[in-house]
Amino acid sequence: MHKTSIKRFKRKLITIFFLICLVSTDIVFAAGIIISASVDKNQITLEDTIELSIKVTGVRNPKIPVLPTLSDFIIRSAGTQSSTQIFNSNVQTTTIYKYLLIPKNEGTFIIDPIKLEQSGNTYNSKSISVNVQKTNPKTSNVNKSVYAETSVSKINPFINEQITYTFKLFRRVEARNLNLSMPFDETYFRKENLGKAKRYSQLINGIAYDVDELSMALFPINSGKAIIPSSMMELDLIYQRESNRRRDPFSRFFNDPFFGRNSKSDHKILTTKPIEINTQIFPNSGKPKGFRNIVGRFSLSATIGKDILELGDTTTLTVILSGTGNLMDATLESPNLHKNFKIYPDQPIYKQSIHGNQIGGEKTFKFALVPYKTGKQTIPSIELNYFNPEKNAYITTSTKVINLTVMPGVGNENLNLVTPSTPRTDQKNSEISILARDILPIHTRLESFKNLSIGNNTKIIYVLSFFLPVIIYLFATVYIRYTHQMNNNTAFSRKHKAYIKAKQSLNHLSKSNYQEKDLVKKLSLIIREYIGDKLNLQGTAFTPKEVEKTLIDNNFALEKISIIKKLLKKYESMQYSPISINEDQGLINESINLLKILEEKS
Repeated sequence: MHKTSIKRFKRKLITIFFLICLVSTDIVFAAGIIISASVDKNQITLEDTIELSIKVTGVRNPKIPVLPTLSDFIIRSAGTQSSTQIFNSNVQTTTIYKYLLIPKNEGTFIIDPIKLEQSGNTYNSKSISVNVQKTNPKTSNVNKSVYAETSVSKINPFINEQITYTFKLFRRVEARNLNLSMPFDETYFRKENLGKAKRYSQLINGIAYDVDELSMALFPINSGKAIIPSSMMELDLIYQRESNRRRDPFSRFFNDPFFGRNSKSDHKILTTKPIEINTQIFPNSGKPKGFRNIVGRFSLSATIGKDILELGDTTTLTVILSGTGNLMDATLESPNLHKNFKIYPDQPIYKQSIHGNQIGGEKTFKFALVPYKTGKQTIPSIELNYFNPEKNAYITTSTKVINLTVMPGVGNENLNLVTPSTPRTDQKNSEISILARDILPIHTRLESFKNLSIGNNTKIIYVLSFFLPVIIYLFATVYIRYTHQMNNNTAFSRKHKAYIKAKQSLNHLSKSNYQEKDLVKKLSLIIREYIGDKLNLQGTAFTPKEVEKTLIDNNFALEKISIIKKLLKKYESMQYSPISINEDQGLINESINLLKILEEKS
C-alpha cells in the first residue's frame, strides 16, 4: 500500500509539472519568439498558386500575423496548424498560418516582412521574392493534364447579330471546386445564357479527355473593335498516388477520394486568351426606310378573331413574329386601316427558346379592332424589315391580306304614339275640373327607354361598400397569423427580423470607433448572422463555399451569390492585410447594399 501511494504521488507531481509548463510557456519563451515565412515555390506561371507559410515559434496562441499589402495577388486563408513538443523539460510551441496566393499579374514581386505584435513587441520575418511568368501561348497542350480554350462563332459580326462564346475545359484527372469567371464589357455586348454546361469525352491526338463546355450568346450593341476579356477557371486537381495495390487488398477501398490518403491536390488557375471582335455597321445599299436594327431570320403571320361582325362589335388581330436573332428588340407599329377601325394595341408577349446555340422564339402582338363602317373591309399586309447576316442582305417578311365583313347594327327607331280624339260632349257650359296632373314627362322615343347609367363616383362607392369589409377581414386575419408566427415560430421570426437586425448593427457600427481589423471582423460577423437568420442556419462559422451552396439550394440568383461570395472573401482577405481608415464607411455601405440585394430575393 505504501508503494502504491508513492507511485500515485509521483504521477500527481508529474501532471502538475506538465500543466505548469503549459501555462507558463508564454512567460518563459516570450523572449524567444521567432517568426519566419516561406513559400512552396518561387517560380510560377499565371496558372499556378503559391502556398505561403508563416511559422511562429515560442508562444502559445499568438496573435494573427499582419500580412503586407499584396495587391498583385488574391489572398485566401488555407488553415492553421499548431503543435507543442517537450524535450528535456523544454517546451517548444509552434503555430503555422497558411495562405494561398493567386497571382493576378506577371513580373517579379517582393513579399515584404510579415509582422507579429506580441506582448508589446514587434517581430518581423524576412522578405521573399517571387517570379510570376506569363503562360507561354506557344506551348502545346499535348500531354497536359488540364487546359482551357475559348472561341467565338464569328469575329466580324454585325450590330445585334448573335455570336456564340464557348469555354471548354479539357482534363485528364479529377477536378473539384470549379469556379469559372467569364467577364465581358456590358457597354459593347448584351449577354443571354444558352443553358447548362455540357460534359462529354473527346480524343485529341490519341489522348482521351473529359470536356466541360459552356456557351453564352453575345449581341454586339456598338460598332468598332471590342475585346472579350480572358476567362478564368479556378479549380483543384486531384492526383492519385500509386501504391502497392496488388499486395494490399484494402488499397482500392482506402484510395477512395473520401479518405484522401493516397491522393494529393494541386490548385490551378487557367486563363484563356482575350478575343478581339470587330463589329460592322449595316450596309447602306438596299437599306429600307424605317429599318430598326433587327438581325436574324424571321417570319410573320397574322390571324383575325372573327371575320364577320356587327358595327360596334370588336375583334382581335394577332400578329406572330418568330425566328432566331434579336427577337426581343423587335417592335411593330399599329396597322394602317385608313380610319375604318379604332385600334387598341396590347402589350407584346415574348417567349424565348434555344435552337442549338441560337437564341430565338416568338413574339406575339395583339390589336383590338372596332369597325367604324359597314360592308367589306380589308386588313392590309403587315411588313417587317430585317437584316440576314448569312445572305448579307435586307429581307422583308410580311403577313397575308385579311378580309372581313362588317354588318349593320341595330338602328334608332321612333315610338309612334296614337292619341285618341277628344270625345264630344253635348253638354254646354259644363264645368271641367282638373283633379291632378301627371308629374312624369311623356316619352316618345326608344332612346328614352334605355337603362339608366350609373356615374363613376357612384360605382366606386358601391364597389368599396361591397369589398371593404372583406378587405378588412383579410387584413386582420393576415395580421393575426403574422403575430402568432412571430411569437411562436422561431425560424419565421429570425427570417423577418434579419434585415432590421443587421441594418441596425451596421448603423451602430458606423457610429462606433473600432480598429480596422475589428471593423472587418464585425462586418463579416453581421453579414454571416444575417445569412444565418435568413436561411435558419445555426451558428456563423460557415465558409464562403458553404454559403454559396446554401444560397444555391434556396434558389438565389447566381449573380447575387457571386456578389455575396466575393464580399465574404474580401472580408476574410482584409483581416490579414492592412487597410485604410478611409475605407471603413465604404465597407459599411457595401455591406448595406448587399443586404438590399438579398432582400430583393426574399
